Parts: sequence; structure tokens; C-alpha cells
Amino acid sequence: MKTIMVLLIFVSLLIFAGQAYCEDGDSQSRFLFFQADSDYGKGDFEEAIAGYEKILTLGLESGPLYYNLGNAYFKYGSLGKAILNYLRAQTLMPEDADLLSNLAYARSKIKGGMISQKRNWFKGIFLDMAASLGLDKLTRYTTTLYFIFSGLLILIILAARFRRPLIYISLPILVLLILSASLFAVEFDKILIQKGAVIIAEMADSKFEPFDDATTFFTLREGESVVIVATKNGWAKVRRVDGKQGWIPRPSMELL
Repeated sequence: MKTIMVLLIFVSLLIFAGQAYCEDGDSQSRFLFFQADSDYGKGDFEEAIAGYEKILTLGLESGPLYYNLGNAYFKYGSLGKAILNYLRAQTLMPEDADLLSNLAYARSKIKGGMISQKRNWFKGIFLDMAASLGLDKLTRYTTTLYFIFSGLLILIILAARFRRPLIYISLPILVLLILSASLFAVEFDKILIQKGAVIIAEMADSKFEPFDDATTFFTLREGESVVIVATKNGWAKVRRVDGKQGWIPRPSMELL
């Protein structure tokens, strides 16, 4: 009995300590956030960046945090870091109008302009729809439609009397389920499967091979987005939005 009591007290102390730690961490992050906001308002963008980055080192992240960090980097003159953090914020709040506006403006500052992706109008609408909804919403929509459709199938099997109207109802639900699942697959692959990155160096020569003296294929500019295809000896093989691939030094980019 005494052993059980000791264990219960020990577990209670651990829970209390964990709650106290979390509350302390939250208080510290809130203080750092307000301090960084204050530094930003004063025009001290370097200090603001340091404050926001410190919050991230505490293991905390949010859409507004990445958005504010992106703004601070943009004001500080680090275009690549600004776009990087805008994109990180976009995964958490894909429909925020201010974020989308700032991201578009920052991308317009990429030297030489953004490389356009060749795609037909249908693919463009499909990809834009997936990006605008975001992974969280698509997960909820797909799950909800799946359970609704499954319930309708059960009713179709069990309720023969109402089979015909139930089939008519289930058909549009099935179409919406297929569409939602397809959009989810696109966004899931983009965010969780593909390794996206942003060029943070002023420029990065993309070479045919992962060597300094290899022939340059094309040049990437600060702020451009790429997908990592492979890595080797401090180099990364990346794919540009137009499909071209080449090797660049890994320090010239940062993962999303």
C-alpha cells in the first residue's frame, strides 16, 4: 500500500512539474513574441528576427509567428528567408489574405522574375484549389465525405425500399469524395513527401554534377523555390518549377 501511495505521489509531482514547465514555456514564448513585435515596430528588425527565431528553438510554431518572422526578414533585406517563412506560414494558414499578398510581393522582388511553370488551365485550377484549401481542411473534408458515403452504402444495402433515391444521393457524394481525396493527395505529396526548399543565397549556380568545377546548367536566384531530388557530399540535386534539374551547394538553400 505504501509503495502504491509513493508511486501515486511521484506521478502527481511529474504531472504538476510538466504543467508548470508548459505554462512557463508559454509565458516565455508570449514574452518573446511581444518583445519581438515591439522591436519590429521600432525598426530593429535584427532583434525582432532573433526574438522570433528564439521562440522556434523552444519547439513552438504557428502561422502568425512564421508570418511575422517573414516580415522581419523582408524588412531586413533577406528575401530568401522572408519567402521561406511566408511559405512555412502558408502551410498553417493557407487562406490568410495578408500573407498571400506579402508572399506575392516578395516573390515579385526575385531578380530576373519568377520562373513560370508550364501547365494547362485545368491543372492550374486543380493545384491552386489544393493550395488554397490546405492540408488540414482537405483532411477534414475527405474524412467527412468518406463516412457519409460509407453510411449511404450501408443504407443502400439494408434499406431496399429506399435504394434508388439513396443511390441518387450517394453519386454526387462519391464525386465530391474523389475530388477531395485527389486534392488531399496533391497537397500531402507537396508538403509531407516532397522536400521543398528556398534559395537563401544571393545566387546559386546549378551544375550538371556535384563538383565545384562542373559545368553550370542554370543559375538560381535568392527566393526561388525548388524541390530536392537527391543529396551527395554537401550538394543537393534540385528541381526547378520548370522541370530543370541540377546540383547546388546545400548551404545555399534552406528546407521548408
